[in-house]
Amino acid sequence: MDSRPRMNLPLQCPTSVAIVVPCYAHAAYLPETLESIAAQSRPPNEVIFIDDCSPDNTAEIVMAFINSRSWPAGVRSQVLVNARNIGQSASLNRAISSSSSELIMILNDDDYLMHDAVESMLAYFSRYRDVALIGANHIRFAGTNELAAAPKVSTAYAAPGLPLEIRRPDDVAGYRRANDLSMTHSGVCYFKMAWEAVGGYRAVQRERLVPYSDRDFQIRVNAVWPVAIGLHTPLAFWRTDSSVDGPLNS
Repeated sequence: MDSRPRMNLPLQCPTSVAIVVPCYAHAAYLPETLESIAAQSRPPNEVIFIDDCSPDNTAEIVMAFINSRSWPAGVRSQVLVNARNIGQSASLNRAISSSSSELIMILNDDDYLMHDAVESMLAYFSRYRDVALIGANHIRFAGTNELAAAPKVSTAYAAPGLPLEIRRPDDVAGYRRANDLSMTHSGVCYFKMAWEAVGGYRAVQRERLVPYSDRDFQIRVNAVWPVAIGLHTPLAFWRTDSSVDGPLNS
């Protein structure tokens, strides 16, 4: 468990969000993922893509998307490309380190954000001032038709303003399974300073508290600060019909 001293979170409500998209071999699903970024009711301040040396045309699709968009004033976008495959954890660390936003929101390259995800997270962080990380639930889907037919705002699935469940650092000692802290990686949002304080994502599996890099990171943040979960509120769609076989993808 992380034994670093607890740092104070910013006194002011955060106002800037970067969506970070780690990409590897999911070119076929990227158009829908990218659509969910463009459709945000409150645009992110930054969009950062990192292509982990994909064997497909991921980089070309992302660049075409960026070049074809008329982003609102102030929205910054960038594409990072790894010269070799380094895995999702190391890719996330590289992308996040290049961000200048207060909050980081993750979107896996085969998933889809609810169109009110950024807006919802900013509202949550303004209400829950002592939490460092907020996660939520997801809606499972398979295939373009199923996604196209689904409502794409969180309020279609849960009443607006439902309270979040708070997990405090003292709760972490009671976790026995990886899913004792359960939230979807796509749509999770946290202070960049919290990512920095706990040392980011751990690329080496044997150094993690649990095998999964996202849950390991979330637990280590929770060991230092309170985190919050919208157990009944989905902020992302999670694709069930995709898989990647590659040298590193965790």
